[in-house]
Amino acid sequence: MQKTRRLGAIIALATAAFGMASTVTAAPATAFPRGPQPVSNWLQSVRANTGSWVTIQWRTDRPVCDAEVQVRGDRVRVDYPGFRRSATFSRGDSLRPGRTDFTRVRVTPYQQRPGVTRLWATITYDECGFRARTQTRTAALSLPVLRNTGPVGQGGPGVPGYGQPGGPNHGGPGAPGHDGWGEGPQGPQGPRGPQGQQGTGQSGPGGNQGGTYN
Repeated sequence: MQKTRRLGAIIALATAAFGMASTVTAAPATAFPRGPQPVSNWLQSVRANTGSWVTIQWRTDRPVCDAEVQVRGDRVRVDYPGFRRSATFSRGDSLRPGRTDFTRVRVTPYQQRPGVTRLWATITYDECGFRARTQTRTAALSLPVLRNTGPVGQGGPGVPGYGQPGGPNHGGPGAPGHDGWGEGPQGPQGPRGPQGQQGTGQSGPGGNQGGTYN
């Protein structure tokens, strides 16, 4: 009799354990997220303190309509196309099962060191029915941030000097546009006359007009 009771207790415990195992195995299937969700939780890398456009890829297992996406993050400024308060898919505000679409937002991370910044994308939608209720889902995203090295310096030639031809008595040509004798190189000094310095003054092509000094 005792052996029979023990055997029944063992069978009962085994049956209970099997039922618990079945419940635990089936639980993840019911908890699997349904509706729109990002294809990947990693975004494109951007530079710190610089505005950059990034795309969030979306997929769904059920029809999605009237979708609006808002993104937030710590020390991150977020802007949307057309200066709106939210974004939607590139082909409209609806998404069908088996298809993917993306949302574009402009992010400006304010930080001094490179790293990974956490963002949260919240999508508001309904399931396209006549009485479909509005639902909200939030997904965590990772944004790699690179160091901002600043703009590249624009090199160029130095400021050119301002040359000019030689002036009077320096062998330079006379000033253009003036007919006649211009200023040129100094001519030879004439011989001394009886009453002073006599001789031809500065002469030569382009020189001063010659004359006699008394």
